[in-house]
Amino acid sequence: MNGVFFRGQVFAVFCVLFSSVGLAEDTQDLKIYTSSGAYKISQTKAFFEPFEKTTGTKIEVVSDANGLDLLKTWVSQSSSEGDVINLTSYEAEQACDKGLLVSFQEQDIAPGADGSPIMKDFLGNSLMDCAVPNVAWSALMVVKHTKFEKQKPRSWADFFNAKKFSGQRSLKKSARFTLEMALLADGVAPSQIYDELSTVKGQKRAFGKLDIIKDLIVWWETGQQAIDNLALEDVSMGTSTNGRLFNTIIADGLDVTLVWQGQIYDYDYWGIPLKTAHRDQAMAFVKFATAPEQLAAQSSWMPYGPMRASALKFVKEHEIGKMHMAPYLTTTKAHFRKALKFEERWWRSKAGQEVEKRFEEWVNGSISWPEE
Repeated sequence: MNGVFFRGQVFAVFCVLFSSVGLAEDTQDLKIYTSSGAYKISQTKAFFEPFEKTTGTKIEVVSDANGLDLLKTWVSQSSSEGDVINLTSYEAEQACDKGLLVSFQEQDIAPGADGSPIMKDFLGNSLMDCAVPNVAWSALMVVKHTKFEKQKPRSWADFFNAKKFSGQRSLKKSARFTLEMALLADGVAPSQIYDELSTVKGQKRAFGKLDIIKDLIVWWETGQQAIDNLALEDVSMGTSTNGRLFNTIIADGLDVTLVWQGQIYDYDYWGIPLKTAHRDQAMAFVKFATAPEQLAAQSSWMPYGPMRASALKFVKEHEIGKMHMAPYLTTTKAHFRKALKFEERWWRSKAGQEVEKRFEEWVNGSISWPEE
């Protein structure tokens, strides 16, 4: 096996709706580290509680988002405090490279529900030797219905077409995702985005595209600001994450269209710390939690797309809102066709750091380009 705008948001409305959900008591046979809030609650309903009921294994859940740091600490000790850990794709890549996780064999992973091989069932060539992907989220374009009664923007090219589509644009004040969007709008294929951004010519191309709408941009820096900007009278379209948009749609009736063409996605993984004392139980949990039916169960609680193609047919209506979930999932076939995988590894490289500095210069005035 080989594999390789934002971490998924956790929203207050879910915490209110799910406040009655309880976690396991302190007595446990398995200790799992994951994120907090609604994300953890959806995992509790889809994975933790069913696994406890099926196997009799007691689970303790710890909320800690510093997955890579935890793994580095545990590998330097004689044993690991955690047995299973939820990781971002970048953390999983780094952990595999550094030998911090247990390796998986094909028999350690549940087969595809339709009989397809696991390498084909997991989307985007995402399966790693030592980490198994579970859900994906994305940053994408959102359009206000009230601003476009006839023809609506349908692509990043439309987002940057200020002559045809009027109004201010709400954008995250960050080079990450923003420059990818600009190049997608300028016709660069998803597979070529980071190669293009690695060259001065490509960077000039991206910033040149941003120049077209610079005077129309209303910046946001937090997920809530992204939603608040959409309420501004002069804002006609913007960017946000599919999770936060779904939350606002069901909780507040936000009247918008999500444009999936050119979405920029990322995903999470399950990994097993190298020095866990409960390897067999941890393996059993990961196999259970990444089976197609269980991945679909989490997507029925919140709009994170399952990372297995054969899981999509099992996704139900939202467990509380009773809305069909498919229109909000990152990984449906229609949504995933023209998607771009976000590469945090590239942004942490020397080239990525230089581009972030140039973005700050661009926001504050003009860019100082190197001599050619």
